[in-house]
Amino acid sequence: MRARAVLTSLVTAGLLTASALTASAQQKDFFAGKTVDLYITQDAGTGYDLYSRLMADGIGKFLPGKPTIIPRNMQGAAGMRVMGFLLQVARKDGTVWGGVDRNVAVEPILYGKESTAPYENPLVFNWIGSLNTEIGVATVWSATGIKSWQELLTRPTIVSMESSRGGVAGRALNNTLGTKFEQICCYGSDSNQNLALERGEVEGRVGWSWSSLRASNMEWLRDGKITILMQVGLKKNPGIPGDPPLVLDLAKTEKDRQALKIIFANQSMGRPFVMPGGVPPERLAEVRKAFWEMVKDPAFLAEAERRHLEVSDPMSGEEVQALLKDVYSSPQEAVAAAQNAMKRGEFKMINNPKE
Repeated sequence: MRARAVLTSLVTAGLLTASALTASAQQKDFFAGKTVDLYITQDAGTGYDLYSRLMADGIGKFLPGKPTIIPRNMQGAAGMRVMGFLLQVARKDGTVWGGVDRNVAVEPILYGKESTAPYENPLVFNWIGSLNTEIGVATVWSATGIKSWQELLTRPTIVSMESSRGGVAGRALNNTLGTKFEQICCYGSDSNQNLALERGEVEGRVGWSWSSLRASNMEWLRDGKITILMQVGLKKNPGIPGDPPLVLDLAKTEKDRQALKIIFANQSMGRPFVMPGGVPPERLAEVRKAFWEMVKDPAFLAEAERRHLEVSDPMSGEEVQALLKDVYSSPQEAVAAAQNAMKRGEFKMINNPKE
């Protein structure tokens, strides 16, 4: 009887070991032969699209099983179409990602009850990481004759907006610094806004991503067609010509400074990638590890440089999660000031002035 019990124990232990090894192999091989759908919140050719395609081409070799990453454009609702899809429809197994507009991360806290986001807190998602720490710029067409940000305090300046939920930087600066941006809606993508600027329909752009400008319109800066007046974000980029001032350093009061930090926190997660909530923790960890290995890879960085895409101070998924946790625990006074700045943002429709 005792020998039989020992034999049974050995067999059971062997089965358990085999089961564990099989589970480990299945986990390791999960992505083998699979495709990952990477949904992009903006049109083809925009900054988010270019960065998402760089990600799609680069990360696969760092994942066990080396899956194929398929970029898919799903523009609409200022990025909320993709976020709603990830929240409500997408597979939760790690094979659906989003290359998303960074504004979706702060939409709920900036607009409160008026938010169009289908979630109250972006921490319901699993953030993979961000390819850079972004900085925006306030830029005008040089033919306007505007040469310094101080002139924006007295001269009304017509600038473009992506959507009615866009124009965040223009609203914030009007209500905290006293600039006089007159915003025109709704041009949509970067390419449309740049066409409007080139045609003279608008005089400038506020919050234009430096990485997008660098990737697609650097000749305008080299040829003196545009002038950069301010850096819009939390941290100055020393690579921007002329050393324009950072908006945080221009805030009049500490409350205004805190409000601007909430409004522009998303700049720190300049090109973010995200997965739905509910993805198995071990798979999230696997994707985050692959992302971090990718952004440190010399071949990937060389390819980014070849495409004129700046990969500067990338953020890990854990760092993005920590940033959002910090933002969403901001003092209520600062949150109220940030929300007030967003509400007081009148704009005009293209060829149809808003009363």
